Amino acid sequence: MKQVLKGKKLGTMIAVIMLLAASTVIYVGFLGKPQSHTTTAAYYGSASETVSATGTVRGADEKTYYAAVTAPIALMDLEIGDSVAEGMQVVTYDLSDLSRAYDQAVLAAEAGESGTNAQITQSNEHASKYAKATADEQIYQYLYALSRMDADKLSQDQYSEAYQIKCAYDSLTKNIAVKSKQVAEKTSELARMDDKTSEAYQKLAREIADMNVDIANMQKDQANLPNPDMTPDENAHYTYDANLMEDITRNWTQATTDANTSENQIMNEYQKEQLKKNNDLARLNVQAVEEDIAKAEEGVRTEFNGIITNVLAEEGAVVTKGMPLFSIEDAENMRVDVELSKYDVGKVAAGQPADIEIAGRSYTGTVSELKRLAVSDASDKAKVTVEVLINEPDESILLGIEADVDIHANEKENVLLIPLEAYYTDDDGDYCYVIDNGVIGKKYFTVGIETDAAVEIQDGLKEGEIVITDAITDDQVGKKAVSAK
Repeated sequence: MKQVLKGKKLGTMIAVIMLLAASTVIYVGFLGKPQSHTTTAAYYGSASETVSATGTVRGADEKTYYAAVTAPIALMDLEIGDSVAEGMQVVTYDLSDLSRAYDQAVLAAEAGESGTNAQITQSNEHASKYAKATADEQIYQYLYALSRMDADKLSQDQYSEAYQIKCAYDSLTKNIAVKSKQVAEKTSELARMDDKTSEAYQKLAREIADMNVDIANMQKDQANLPNPDMTPDENAHYTYDANLMEDITRNWTQATTDANTSENQIMNEYQKEQLKKNNDLARLNVQAVEEDIAKAEEGVRTEFNGIITNVLAEEGAVVTKGMPLFSIEDAENMRVDVELSKYDVGKVAAGQPADIEIAGRSYTGTVSELKRLAVSDASDKAKVTVEVLINEPDESILLGIEADVDIHANEKENVLLIPLEAYYTDDDGDYCYVIDNGVIGKKYFTVGIETDAAVEIQDGLKEGEIVITDAITDDQVGKKAVSAK
């Protein structure tokens, strides 16, 4: 079974091996005689577990300052290691570029507002033109309708009159033709009669004469029918209507064109809102430059007493907003950053006291924070940074210097303890060797805290049990033994 001896150094292990060899010789010589071992009894007492580490002194507060504006640096006389006081103006800016930018922003805002007013005025003028043109369209539409109605009525009356005249003329023509045929027939009949003095002859002659009178009268009526063409007054009236409609149509078309043209030049609400937002942006730009000028006039002032730890810009350089300028660390409140392994970090908690030694001087401290991100050290092993605040730092402490820290991780009162020399561990757990009724035994137990001198036993042993503190192995289990006097 593999055994691991805890609390021993290499020299001690060599001595143990030599001691075991010598013990074997003695044991052979004194077979059956009890072995003598250094022992102690398990006891109750106080225990304090200490985690020791080496770290670096840092300011409790650290800050990197960034350029608040884009401008040339007028003054910045800083070097790493310089001391600065709270509220000290350590950086000033050249305001020339910002002043020009302000003038340009003001002019741009004023030009934008003038342009907006001009566009809105033009839009309002086009809206008025559109309203007038639309009203004119309606008037011309109404006038055209009246003129068209009048012209159509005149044409309709003329058409009706001409139709009636034609019908009368055609009727007379037809009647004349009928009468003329009858006259021709009767005239032929009259010509065949021999007795021209007879009553029949005289009667037929009178009938033919009457019919010729009728034909003459119808021809006269036909000749007296009115002319179907327009009279001069009617023609003048019709021409007036035609010219009027032509003028109305021309003006109506122009009004429609004006309405369409003006309508396209009228700004809608979205366009007006866009102009308003552009003006707002221009005013915001003026405000932003004003704020930059105010920040530039203020420069950069430190927020606490500190030491310059890094300088990232220089006087005369043009810095942009957000560019890092310098870093400082607190010179009044300090801490030590130590890196702990996974075995030790679980023992440490915020609020635990610590002893700190820096350049031969001793200080007290308090664990203030455990970082929640492990980092790899030079050996590529994960370590957790623990911050230990120095309770009362003085001016002799230098930032960046090495410091030795002892963290009092666990302090317990009235716990069962055994000496560290009696503590062993193997694959099965933690154990020690005891003398029980004169025989060597092996007992496993549960370990609590571990100090430089003792180990807390949480269960597996009782107060007063005799534990062996000198070197021993499993081969001696079951052998007789006594405590050395």
